[in-house]
Amino acid sequence: MTLKEKVKETLSQQEKTTFTIKNLYDIFAVQGKTMAEELAKVMDSLCSDGEFVFEEKTKKYKAVDGRNFVVGIIQGNARGFGFCIDEKAVSQDLFISRAHLHGALHRDRVLVKKIDGTKDEGEVVKILQRGMTQIVGRLDKKNQAFVIPDDDRFAKDIFIPQKKTLGAKNNQKVLVKITSYPNKEKNPEGEVVKVIGYQNEKGNDILSVAYQYGLDYDFPQAVSQSAAAVPQVVDKSQFKNRRDFTGWTTFTIDGADARDLDDAVSIKKNADGTYLLGVHIADVSHYVKQGSVIDKEAFERGTSVYFPDKVFPMLPVELSNGICSLNPKQNRLTMSCLMTVNKQGKVVDAEICQGVIKTTERMTYDDVTAIIEGDRQKTKQYANIAKDILTMKELAEILIAKREKRGCINFETKEVKFIMDACGRVTDIKPYERTISHKMIEEFMILANETVAEYVYYQEAPFVYRVHEKPDIDKLKDLNSFLKSFGLYINGDLENIHSANLQKVMQKAKGMPYEHIVGRVMLRSMQKARYHFTNLGHFGLASDCYCHFTSPIRRYPDLVVHRVLKLILNGSLDGNASARMHEFVKSASVHSSEREKLADEAERDVDDMKKAEFARTLIGQDFEGIISGVTGFGIFVELPNTVEGLIRIENLPDDVYEFDEKKYTLLGRHNKFTLGQAVKIKVAAADVDTRKIDFDFVGVV
Repeated sequence: MTLKEKVKETLSQQEKTTFTIKNLYDIFAVQGKTMAEELAKVMDSLCSDGEFVFEEKTKKYKAVDGRNFVVGIIQGNARGFGFCIDEKAVSQDLFISRAHLHGALHRDRVLVKKIDGTKDEGEVVKILQRGMTQIVGRLDKKNQAFVIPDDDRFAKDIFIPQKKTLGAKNNQKVLVKITSYPNKEKNPEGEVVKVIGYQNEKGNDILSVAYQYGLDYDFPQAVSQSAAAVPQVVDKSQFKNRRDFTGWTTFTIDGADARDLDDAVSIKKNADGTYLLGVHIADVSHYVKQGSVIDKEAFERGTSVYFPDKVFPMLPVELSNGICSLNPKQNRLTMSCLMTVNKQGKVVDAEICQGVIKTTERMTYDDVTAIIEGDRQKTKQYANIAKDILTMKELAEILIAKREKRGCINFETKEVKFIMDACGRVTDIKPYERTISHKMIEEFMILANETVAEYVYYQEAPFVYRVHEKPDIDKLKDLNSFLKSFGLYINGDLENIHSANLQKVMQKAKGMPYEHIVGRVMLRSMQKARYHFTNLGHFGLASDCYCHFTSPIRRYPDLVVHRVLKLILNGSLDGNASARMHEFVKSASVHSSEREKLADEAERDVDDMKKAEFARTLIGQDFEGIISGVTGFGIFVELPNTVEGLIRIENLPDDVYEFDEKKYTLLGRHNKFTLGQAVKIKVAAADVDTRKIDFDFVGVV
């Protein structure tokens, strides 16, 4: 038990909840300056965590009562107020008026006291941690220099001293580092650290979003130099203590524009009807040693971030697209998972080893799908692997059937591809088609992830699991209310829900116009998958034990998984190594989950920006869409290309409307608008900066 844990536990057992410094000295029998300083650090840390508050007037530490206080993140609003989102997701969101923010800004971590006599209002007691230390915005140099943030939820312009503008010109986009924060109504102060350029210059829109989220395409000099020194060829000396798969038929299957090829597959059908499936993953851990400069940078980044025309990689290009990528007909080091799978889709035997492969072909999803569908030209072109592809399709169908029987939930969410011109402007948005080849690779990767996770679990080794916990009962009740509007219902005991219950709902919605809306609302009702050092199972996949093993080029947890596997395989996981790795997987799990969330937000932000940009070219045109959201101020409509806009209530047919939150319905005396309903709209306006698109109502379909 750490000193901090001991202090927290001891104080929780005291009758009183307020402590002077003398009280603390007596309780912990403090003697000497060193012990006093250690205790002071612990109390400061507990205050930073929101467990205690130090009252300046009385010079007392007061334990925070969870019934009256909430630790959460401020979600700002352009009009100056905000909401506190409970970080433990226990308390409902609290409204914080401008007067009660007390200098707190968007994304700040705060301690909020619930205001007596109100249902859902609070007041910021303490700012525990500033959330945004860098801001992207437009420089206004008309009089004094201010940066107007792109994100209007950060409701304060940032004052820039004249000597801190870095030579940026009026109306240019800049990245600002905040150097001091406001006291109540004062503006934050900062300095320009990067001049991005004018908004309409190619690529600056995406760069602006990337910098806003702290993403940088370029690597620090030390990292780049270290990556440049990595040999780009696998020589025979590296075959030692590895399985040689270079004579096997192995190939990658990816999108046509993919450059970081993580995984390759191989297959053989045995005489007894079983399948020997090989999933061969790039051995990034061979090149990225724990604690190296490349590793530290990869840890900080946590994941690669994918925008429509640019990737912000976790690893330098020499690794991600070079020696680690399983490029065609090149020797490459791998971590390989060989699984013998029976006719029922069960893994009856498995071997995990360090290997070397030399891929036979670099395949695309389109080419593999063409072969599966009987395309003679493609089958002839790839005659050397066509039979293997058909055998893989045979096994994939067995695995799909097994997972569906197990209760895995398949969310058919819409993914799109942005078609862009030479200037980086969107000219079209087209849906991605998930073909049998996509599903085949997905099944093989899931099977390998489960096999590796189960192997390590029974070794009782420290590990990074991919976990997905059961949904909250209240959210399931709200989901059921929503589903009723489509004639759907979750059967079974909500307290002991199984994924199969939700799977049946999605099966009933399959093929309906509202299918992906049902899937989206269901996803929002569920817990978010995350990384954890304890095996908590994966609800959505109906898996008892799961991890991420298959993408170490672009996900840091996969790299950690490979390191643990090597320690086990090499017999190096002794007591000391286990203790060190246990601490590391804890920090890696937490940090990787946070970075994944940030990457998701950044990718979603860019997608919304590009959709707004495309919507500007559609102004005045009519389309049919599906109502994807209902609020008290209007309805959101999603078009088939996933562009979503708002029809404000004043632009709906003249009526007296009431908003039914539980039924997701806007009900008037003569009109009714509900989720999933088909309507005709006209694109009225689109604002790229705010990511907002407005539609006008044309009629009901």
